[in-house]
Amino acid sequence: MTTSARPIDHSGLEVLTIADCLYHLGTARVGRVAFVSDGHPVILPVNHGMDGDEVVFRTNIGSKLSAAQQELPVAFEVDGIDADRRAGWSVLVRGTARTVEDPDEVAALYQLGIWPWADTVRRGHWVRILTHEITGRKIVHDSVA
Repeated sequence: MTTSARPIDHSGLEVLTIADCLYHLGTARVGRVAFVSDGHPVILPVNHGMDGDEVVFRTNIGSKLSAAQQELPVAFEVDGIDADRRAGWSVLVRGTARTVEDPDEVAALYQLGIWPWADTVRRGHWVRILTHEITGRKIVHDSVA
């Protein structure tokens, strides 16, 4: 019998609350942003931060910035996996990417302390994902096998 008081989805996964999802989004250091570029799906890793319930990250000229300039739909995912224990969680954000241009907003984002790990080129552009939906799931086990 499952001891979780939270809802279980059709696949037997625990449905995370919005608060749990925001916690995981705020503590995960790296996520993946997914979008369509030149007619093909692309998924790229980014280190990110949270501004309320919106994902923000820095980027350089390229496909991520182009998607934001076009205000394209995007998905963003973070997860935590323990393969040895067969445990983990995943959070998905669906929204629209947009560039951040307002100097006051940019200054506020710098205060979040988001610094690119790959620092070989300057990433002087900010992207914000305007959140439409946040969902999360967690693996639960009835018993340990």
